[in-house]
Amino acid sequence: MSLSMPSLNTNASSTSGVDQLVAMYVQSISQPVVNMQSQVSQINSLVSVYQSLKSKLQALQSQANSLAAVGTLNPLSAETVASSNSSIVTATAETSATPGTHSILVTQLAKNDTLVSNEFTQSNTDISTATGAGTDTFSVTVNGTATNINVAVNSGDTNSTVLSNMASAVNAANIGVTASVVDDTSSTARLVLQSKTSGSANAIGVADVTGTLAASTGWTSSVISQRTAETSTTAGYVNSSTSSLDANFALDGVQIVRGSNSVSDVLTCVTLNLASTQLATDNPVTLTVGADTNSVQSTVQNFISAYNSAVSELNSDIADTTSTDSSGNTTVTRGALAGDMTFMNLQLSLQSMVVGQVGSAQSGNPNNLSQIGITLGSDGTLSISNQSAFNNAVTSNPQSVIDLFNSSSGVAVQLNNLLTQFTQPGGTMDQQINGSQDQITSMNNMIQSMQANINLQAQAVRQKYTSYEQMLIQLNQTQTNLNNIWSGMSSSGMVA
Repeated sequence: MSLSMPSLNTNASSTSGVDQLVAMYVQSISQPVVNMQSQVSQINSLVSVYQSLKSKLQALQSQANSLAAVGTLNPLSAETVASSNSSIVTATAETSATPGTHSILVTQLAKNDTLVSNEFTQSNTDISTATGAGTDTFSVTVNGTATNINVAVNSGDTNSTVLSNMASAVNAANIGVTASVVDDTSSTARLVLQSKTSGSANAIGVADVTGTLAASTGWTSSVISQRTAETSTTAGYVNSSTSSLDANFALDGVQIVRGSNSVSDVLTCVTLNLASTQLATDNPVTLTVGADTNSVQSTVQNFISAYNSAVSELNSDIADTTSTDSSGNTTVTRGALAGDMTFMNLQLSLQSMVVGQVGSAQSGNPNNLSQIGITLGSDGTLSISNQSAFNNAVTSNPQSVIDLFNSSSGVAVQLNNLLTQFTQPGGTMDQQINGSQDQITSMNNMIQSMQANINLQAQAVRQKYTSYEQMLIQLNQTQTNLNNIWSGMSSSGMVA
């Protein structure tokens, strides 16, 4: 009968085996860390909710703060001017413009004074021959101020060269006049001076100071003093009368003369923009100054959009949501801020402020947003539900609409005061965000400490299992040796 040595089980005597045992041990003691990491994740999600809500509340406060402004700073006081014929005249109004209707008849537009030289053959030397070589000086007068212009003329300079040098010198002086050389034909040219500003006050005058350069171009003293009209070849003014440089119009029957086609000193806080002329027998253009309905509606709609965005986010954060799967199982998910009285009270306060009465509204005027067509829906959002009522309030009594928002107990004033508590630095939202972030920091520190302790325990376990592994390896080697000895003895007949 043959005997066999019992074998040792060395399946665990491998590195992967030790790793598995250590991993199982670490998993068994890591549940507290896993639980705390889950809590950190939940708090991080809550911080995101706080930050998103804060952003929406800040946007709403920005709108409320704007509507709470007084005087011309309030966007609801925007005015506009309607023209019955915008090809003749248009107008713009500032917020403090007085509403009303005006008539205007435009009979003449303001012009820029223009002075033209004689026509010269470009390649000839008429001007340099007449003046002789040297530096000539002439003055240009505009708006009552005379400025000397120096121009060097060389013997043999062509007319084109002299005219170009004169234009360059005038432009370099920067005196409110633009000088240009105009090639009226392929071989001829003329020097043109034009005032940069319209009106008779900016009429142009030219006179020789030393030399005869100005006179040699055709701008003699008689042409300038008599404001001789230019022709196709001779020097003079495009508009021979300075009175033709001014705008003439009748506003509400009053004759008015101005040096510009943009007139801002006739109607208080209204700028007229004259575009073309009429005959004296034409019907006047009607200008109507009133509330800018489109601008006001856009402003109010921006406020409503900001309010709805903030309220919708708040409602979503507070409410529980219910879902049902395909098997009919119902799951209720708590809102991130469900049960938080701070935000539940905020929700109620926002609603009460937009539906409540404005006690500071003047007697007889609307004292509630619903009276100007703005109502609260079942979902807590605002809308202009009655466009006709809104337009009527804005056009018939714009100040009453403004009062609803910016009087002492106006909707925008109340909202701004309430939201300041939440959005200001160190306010409610910052306290919630900072408190949660501090909590996350503290928990992360605890997690690191717990993880370090787990790592130490894992290291000790690994060392223990590794020592067991070494023992198994040694036992396995001993078994192998014994098996070899047994086999030898058996083969030699020492054992049966």
